[in-house]
Amino acid sequence: MNNIDSIMSKYNKQQVSKIKDFLLSEIDSDNIEETIDFVKSNNQEKMGKFQDILYDGGIYSGLFIEGNQYLISSSNRKVLIIDAVSEENGVDKELTRIECSLEDFTFLLRNIKDVLRYEEF
Repeated sequence: MNNIDSIMSKYNKQQVSKIKDFLLSEIDSDNIEETIDFVKSNNQEKMGKFQDILYDGGIYSGLFIEGNQYLISSSNRKVLIIDAVSEENGVDKELTRIECSLEDFTFLLRNIKDVLRYEEF
């Protein structure tokens, strides 16, 4: 079992699909390192370095990067991915939020091509 298998096996089929959708929708070669830098930064660094891409709505509290569909936040070595568009349309939070360790998240981003090819068995 490779690292992608061991990470993805922590999630159910719907969550795996959501992770892959997040990667397809929000991550490309231009923003991988910026996204990793954000999740590794403390709140003060986030406010200073990422002001232009921070979520500024009133629904979610905390510091999030705002993408097209998803919000990303991090604290205590955990990363939270929220499908904000689905939540706005009434989808239950159980189906719209995924939490993973900082280490797993950075590994998945750095291996995005292999993650997108990942298939559950």
